Amino acid sequence: MQIMINDVVLGSLRKGIFKWGINNYKNYPWRQTSNLWHALVAEIMLQRTNADQVKPVYLEFIENYEFPYSYLSDQSSNVFENLGLRWREEVLKNLAIELTNLGFIPEEKLALLNLPGVGNYIAAAYRSLHLNIPDTIIDSNVVRLYGRLFGFKTTPETRRKKWFIELAEKMTPDNDHRNYNYGLIDLTREVCKYKPECEVCPLQSECEYYKTQVTN
Repeated sequence: MQIMINDVVLGSLRKGIFKWGINNYKNYPWRQTSNLWHALVAEIMLQRTNADQVKPVYLEFIENYEFPYSYLSDQSSNVFENLGLRWREEVLKNLAIELTNLGFIPEEKLALLNLPGVGNYIAAAYRSLHLNIPDTIIDSNVVRLYGRLFGFKTTPETRRKKWFIELAEKMTPDNDHRNYNYGLIDLTREVCKYKPECEVCPLQSECEYYKTQVTN
């Protein structure tokens, strides 16, 4: 499968996501941190968890654990008690051990993917949003948005398909990718969610779902 996008449509979609993102930017604390350990932990916390639920847990975490070794030194830590997916506690401990041994957090994609608990989404989000290195964010919300925009059916495996990865890469600009990705994340959470709020979506004019499911 291949999705063709002409430059006019591509520019319109990027502009819509970018502009909406700037106007509706969510100023979560991890978006402002200069502590890369905290940034990476935030992306792990956000995995399959609502951002508003993560916020108080993250704020408590950064108060107590400035470095990976300070987290390891607390044998009673239970960061994920209120976030669910408690298996992430062991993953985070293993990550802290690895980073303490390394003495730094890698920037290269492959090196990040070799860290405990770091998959494609976390690595891409960390690089794009916190290091300002161009990278493409893909999760189930992004799959849903692009599927609706371009009118194709999606499955849990869509995110791993070569044609979809190529589509997501084409959609993501090299310049100002960070603001684009923030806009993408926020738009899929606030507007193009499971039950979409199409009436306030900035992408209506280009969206196949809106044209076929909402206006007809």
